[in-house]
Amino acid sequence: MVASGATGSAPICVASTHRDDETGDSCLDSHSRGTSRATPNSSGKPYEINYVKGVEWTPDGTTLLTDSADHHIRTYILPPDLLEERPSPHQLSPYSVLPAAEPTYATAVYPFYSLQDPSTTLFLSSVRDHPIRLASALSPTSLATYSLINPTTEAFITPHSMIYPYALGGTHFLTGSDSLICLFDISRPGSDGPVSWMPTIPSKRKQTVGGGVGMKGIISAMAINPTGDGILAAGTFSRQIGLYDSNGTGQSLGTFSIAKTDASHRIGGRGVTQLLWSPCGRYLYIAERKSDGVMIYDIRVTGQLLGWLEGRKAITNQRMKIDVVSTDHGVSHEIWAGGTDGFMRVWRDPTQTAGAQEPAWEWKVHNDSVSSTVLHPMGSVVATCSGQRHYSDDEPCPAENIDNSLRVWSMPFLEA
Repeated sequence: MVASGATGSAPICVASTHRDDETGDSCLDSHSRGTSRATPNSSGKPYEINYVKGVEWTPDGTTLLTDSADHHIRTYILPPDLLEERPSPHQLSPYSVLPAAEPTYATAVYPFYSLQDPSTTLFLSSVRDHPIRLASALSPTSLATYSLINPTTEAFITPHSMIYPYALGGTHFLTGSDSLICLFDISRPGSDGPVSWMPTIPSKRKQTVGGGVGMKGIISAMAINPTGDGILAAGTFSRQIGLYDSNGTGQSLGTFSIAKTDASHRIGGRGVTQLLWSPCGRYLYIAERKSDGVMIYDIRVTGQLLGWLEGRKAITNQRMKIDVVSTDHGVSHEIWAGGTDGFMRVWRDPTQTAGAQEPAWEWKVHNDSVSSTVLHPMGSVVATCSGQRHYSDDEPCPAENIDNSLRVWSMPFLEA
């Protein structure tokens, strides 16, 4: 996609979970409030609200999956006339709702998901203290479960990251937990567990065991290189990055720390929450909690910091999902991200400049923290979601400013 005159244009809200949105060019009028009410508690306690923690597109671009603070995963099927002109945005309602007793740590959608074939509308979810679930996006029932159990304590291990990559043909998926990456066979549900266990460190007690090789900590993010070379990047809450061959099932290619770098001093960071490869497979983008930006590493040389993106406005422990978008027919790309101030921002050609880079554009899209900014896989449509935990001693009173919504935006200035 190529941006044309973006500085003078603005996204158009074409669908929203808000019932009060009345304008087609913006969902941010005076009636823009959350779909759930905030109930004040005693001082310092959280408000009883249900905010959207994250959203992701299915590979065919027909469906959105959201994870909310009430531990429910909701499926939204977008209308076929989404981009046709109308006086007000489409009202989004869940097609199905999958409840859970505990928080969901990670989700992963079947890489060959197609709404035209209901047998492919599958996704995985990792729920705290429970087996991994395989469910249908069209029916709120679990189809299978996969157990990851600590052999010593016999307690469930809950993956903090999970990917269901195209590179594994839809037959296997990967999970990341404490110093451990596991490979599961989708055809082997039940208590058999993973087909392979891949510790990221020789010993959990001492990081220096084995000549200092390894990466200790919770595997909080994973991503497979899109060029097909089979390199898996994994990141931890302890701010380390590891590279592994054979789509994560092979040997370690190297590890490095992102702490104590120039980027860390400028934008901060308290643990990796997301990893993204550039479309060319040469650069790795690292998003962290408590960070005002995104780090950029050139993976041709393991651990080579190229630069960083500034002004993200994400100084929070909340996971804030970003996205990478190919532009100019694959010649370049952009990074899209939301902030705690309700803005969505874009950085153009981020690898063309060493050091710091400020966003090229920004737009107000929510009245609260933008927890996810994800681009449609086929075209110029963006999905965003918002909300965060508020406390009764927050100023101004959050009950007057709650925005817990999912919105879909058309980008008229983006040309395929």
